[in-house]
Amino acid sequence: LYSAAITEALIAFGTVAGLAWLLLTYGIARELPADERLAAALLGLEGFDPRRAPIPALAGFWLNLYNACSLAAALEAERGGDLHRIAGYFERGRGRVAGVAYSLEGLEHGLLRGNAHRHGRLFGPLGRDDPRLAFTPLIFDERIHFALHTACRSTPALRVYHAGRLEAELEDATREYLRHGLRVESEGAVVVAPPQLHWYARDFGGESGALEFVLARLEDDAAIELIDRRQGRVKLRYAEFDWTLNERRSQGR
Repeated sequence: LYSAAITEALIAFGTVAGLAWLLLTYGIARELPADERLAAALLGLEGFDPRRAPIPALAGFWLNLYNACSLAAALEAERGGDLHRIAGYFERGRGRVAGVAYSLEGLEHGLLRGNAHRHGRLFGPLGRDDPRLAFTPLIFDERIHFALHTACRSTPALRVYHAGRLEAELEDATREYLRHGLRVESEGAVVVAPPQLHWYARDFGGESGALEFVLARLEDDAAIELIDRRQGRVKLRYAEFDWTLNERRSQGR
């Protein structure tokens, strides 16, 4: 039960973005009927009970809800702003499911990461007795870090996730993000990776696990050969992350 309305709204927004490595034009999106469908879809979840969803489907449901809430938050935000400097952007309730409010932080770190603390925090966002913890997916998948669309310039692409295809969709999303965010420097001695692998190194089994994770998905044969010649003497460095809200600049500006 992924909520057909949310899926339809996400697909509508995704068509604008090309469902690819393009910036979503939120100024234009505000004028689209998809904006109204998104709002209606989120409102419609007020009476939805996650206990009705098959357990294997929960991860995809929360991913889609996160991406829908992220779009809704971006449409309210001032264009060109740094999302981390907008008070309450990630902490404010963005959608209600079964009468309970969910924030972006609660969805990502509370549910999808098993109530782990986010980068720069000491504790998870949900209290020990929070009833929402009952809806945490049984199996954690570190690839969610490349599936969550945060509506900023360095965000993973906007996608829709489906219960029966989630494994393949997560792998495709991860490879697409790394294809653009991974590079090899210094004759194979340095691999520059997205900073999510640093912020949430524990999710990948530490820095060595993070390096193994990205090298397994490196598609550049020449870079692979350079790294192989190093015989394990390879270091990770991390790229900058741009939290500026997506927007398309007008011509001449």
